[in-house]
Amino acid sequence: MSELESGIHLYGEQQNPPVVLLHSSQSASSQWRALIKELTSTHFVIAVDLLGYGQAPNVEFTANFRLEQELPRIINAVEQLALSRPVQLVGHSYGGAVALKLALEKPFKISDVVVYEPVAFHVLPDDSPGMLEIQEISHAMHGKDAIECTRTFVDYWNDAGYFDALPERIQQIMVSQAAKVALDFDALLNEPRRLEDYRGVGQSVLLLQGEHTRRSAKAVAEALSTILPDVQRDSVGAGHMGPLTHPADVNQRILQFLRKQS
Repeated sequence: MSELESGIHLYGEQQNPPVVLLHSSQSASSQWRALIKELTSTHFVIAVDLLGYGQAPNVEFTANFRLEQELPRIINAVEQLALSRPVQLVGHSYGGAVALKLALEKPFKISDVVVYEPVAFHVLPDDSPGMLEIQEISHAMHGKDAIECTRTFVDYWNDAGYFDALPERIQQIMVSQAAKVALDFDALLNEPRRLEDYRGVGQSVLLLQGEHTRRSAKAVAEALSTILPDVQRDSVGAGHMGPLTHPADVNQRILQFLRKQS
């Protein structure tokens, strides 16, 4: 096996059922560290740093950036590993949208999917309250300096003042990722697939949602739940960042589903 690309991290024994973990925007595969610790006894974990995060390379072509550009590194890793079993996918937020994109495009065999609040905003009608809300946030981020852009993004998904309360070191890391966050928004809003296309997701999907999340994320979950052919829904007493703020509650549900399916 040739060396995997930078930002692809492997854990556990390769003969176990494989699972790919995809993180949110302004994060990295390390957000799954607690889940990885739990999974390695039963699964072969492929934890991916998405473009511009962790140890992954930056986006090479930023004009018209789309979700599709995240896929080749994931596909190449799965192909290089020559896995004998179908892959399970787990994704949060932006990573959830990437997971659903993979499930739709089917570049390799996928057995089932877990997504926590996938922010596939492109499934929402243009004039819907959820779409208008997220477009307002997206517009507020464009044209501002990196600090203001990051403050807008972080406070939206958490609470007002959340960014300013973070340690300066964490703020600096987040600010350095502001340009990629803006690209993520562009990809999510301009993805050519639409809601009806997600009828093509043939796998069983566990759709997790925080009980205290934003209108845009709720709207996406509601829309997807009406169209995905085989979907189970569950909620957690958390917000959009539940996998980071309430990992025990979120991971329990993920583990139960993955182990039941595999």
